[in-house]
Amino acid sequence: MQFVLLMLKNKFTFLSVAVLIFQGNVFAQTDLDSFLIEDKSPAYVIASFKATRIVNAHSIETVRKGILDFRITHHFGDVGGNGGGVHTLYGFDNASDIRFGFEYGISDRLTAGFGRSKIQENLDFFLKYRLLRQTVDNRMPISVTVFADMAITPQENPAQYSEFANRISYVYELLIARKFSKALTLQLMPLYLHRNYVANPADNNDLFSLGMGGRLKLTKRFAILGDVYYNFSDYLTTSNGFYLPVGVGVEIETGGHVFQMFFTNNAAIIENSYIAGTRSSWSKGEFKIGFTISRDFAFNKKKNKE
Repeated sequence: MQFVLLMLKNKFTFLSVAVLIFQGNVFAQTDLDSFLIEDKSPAYVIASFKATRIVNAHSIETVRKGILDFRITHHFGDVGGNGGGVHTLYGFDNASDIRFGFEYGISDRLTAGFGRSKIQENLDFFLKYRLLRQTVDNRMPISVTVFADMAITPQENPAQYSEFANRISYVYELLIARKFSKALTLQLMPLYLHRNYVANPADNNDLFSLGMGGRLKLTKRFAILGDVYYNFSDYLTTSNGFYLPVGVGVEIETGGHVFQMFFTNNAAIIENSYIAGTRSSWSKGEFKIGFTISRDFAFNKKKNKE
């Protein structure tokens, strides 16, 4: 009888150990699967910028899939200088450039855009693709977006546009950003501009430029913005009446919308025009007040709700 009880006791101990081992294997496997899933889909850094633009420059951000972003950007006239002052209400009487644009999210990473500007009546078409995304664990320390743009002017000028190709210019740009903290994001922007036609023989059709921009969040709903481009050109200098395009502004979040208001010395809005065409000086008061108003329209409401 004691032998039978001992056997039953040992059998119960064996079964208990087996169950514990089995449970341990199950939990270990579950933890491993969870780890692999997280590793396969890393947590991405979000909201490096709150809009697809910094001030003048594009940011790394793209429009979400199925969203159409309609935006109006307005640059007024010079606040000071010969064209500003009280008689033009510090530039509010004049509009140096106005652009109406549409941007559509083909996917979360790919955006297609179109716009029409007042300066040169430019029609611009662009594609923007998020190549790399910064991750929370810093396995990918930066975000990289590729930007490509073509602008066409329909203006009538037989001397300049005797050939249709002369009306076209191209911009290719890498947008490289890192969000260093919840408050600070910095972005580098190497840019190549090609113009099929330049008015001055001393100018070059091809131009390389390097931009830098950033966003500093001061409160939950308020941030300051800035960007600047430096042109590698012997012709586009201050002695020839050209200046670096510099923009500074503020960003205010209001109930799911972002409102941007800024000061900039470039009259034009698109890169094809302002990178090599900024002739206004901050030191002379030739900077303009500008703002952007945008509105999103969702074409995949069901999916967005999910």
